[in-house]
Amino acid sequence: MVPSRTTVFLFALSLLAVPVGVFIPSVRWLILGYDAALLLIFLADGYLAMKHSRLQIRRERPARLSVGIDNEIGLLLEGRSSRRLTVIVRDEPPETFRAEPALLRATVPPHGWARVSYGLFPTERGNFAFSNIYVRLRGPLGLAWIDRAIPAPEPIQVYPNLLEVRRYEALVRTTLVRAGGYRARRLPGAGREFSHFRDYTVDDDYRHVNWKATARRGKPITAVFESEHSQDIIFCLDIGRMMAARVGSLSKLDHAINAVLMLTHVSQTFQDNLGLLVFSHSVRLYLPPLKGRAQHARFLQALYTVQPELCYVDYREAFDYLIAQHPKRALVMVFTDLLDSIVSAEYRDAARLLRQFHLPLTLAVADVPLQKLATQTPQTTEELYDILVARDLLHARKEMLHSLERQGIMVLDTIPERLSIDAVNRYLALKTGARV
Repeated sequence: MVPSRTTVFLFALSLLAVPVGVFIPSVRWLILGYDAALLLIFLADGYLAMKHSRLQIRRERPARLSVGIDNEIGLLLEGRSSRRLTVIVRDEPPETFRAEPALLRATVPPHGWARVSYGLFPTERGNFAFSNIYVRLRGPLGLAWIDRAIPAPEPIQVYPNLLEVRRYEALVRTTLVRAGGYRARRLPGAGREFSHFRDYTVDDDYRHVNWKATARRGKPITAVFESEHSQDIIFCLDIGRMMAARVGSLSKLDHAINAVLMLTHVSQTFQDNLGLLVFSHSVRLYLPPLKGRAQHARFLQALYTVQPELCYVDYREAFDYLIAQHPKRALVMVFTDLLDSIVSAEYRDAARLLRQFHLPLTLAVADVPLQKLATQTPQTTEELYDILVARDLLHARKEMLHSLERQGIMVLDTIPERLSIDAVNRYLALKTGARV
């Protein structure tokens, strides 16, 4: 039982008369009587609050939470009392997650309902659990608060960021709606798959003019190509120590997983077969290439519990495994991070082998804190040393990526926050302008 501000104020009033009571006994007894009466009323208010304040609370939440964004969690309060209830509610989510606001205030009408909500920001993927819901109810006289703990344990799964994926789905539905329904269509582009002939316009590439068709029809005719479909795309996800570094609230691995899930949605337009290889010092997971929404569901189920491992990465073993499992030529998108030619020499050699069987694309996730350190101006000798080392590492990393490109291995160097956008743009560029 906790006194309200009104109770504290009323008790404080009696303290003002204490100096007078020291000299006048009658005032002293009056102060004691006042405090005793106020205490009894306070206890009675607390008793009434416990006896008549019947309240039920139910938690409303998404079926799956998304990491790295605010997820709305609602608390539905049902008053089963004949009087209005004034309450303060605090939920108990997993302790590593940030809940704002932490305290929720509500007024529940007699035999009525009230709903309050807060934003929950998960910083990790995996399986977690909510605990109790704590409620503080005010007595009918407004003098006492009573605390109650309502058992509400509930398991929850935290998945990669699904919000951007849902936004992309909404965009696709908007752009593909035709004649009262949805239908998939092949996207025109700079692909190498012939679609049809049509009349030439001034905006067409003159290299696409078909001279035989032009001669037959007596007017300029251009060939229309479309993006290639049903190709094999394999995502290779490095979960080693380099991907454990955090940028803000998320790790590099979290950003890479978000990019993979976005690519699985974008690829549905092209009906590609998608595969997944998760590895560190050994292969942790392999999903052979398949197409459709069922494959996206398998990706989601497999990736939401994947955590970075603080160990070295054996690229050669991972790529050997991939070549043995899937010798057919595919676009292999490798999400990793690289340093200089000495530390990352194993990746360079393994990628050279991979290129003999597949078309590799290296998506190098940059170290943002290292980049920020390299741009600073030193103030002390220690800072000068740190900044010079950072600049040397970044220069060596840049040379490493250039050496990969000279070997014919495609490279995309980007920061974690832009990984999804840049990966999708490169994928679309390859689909509409190059043959896998």
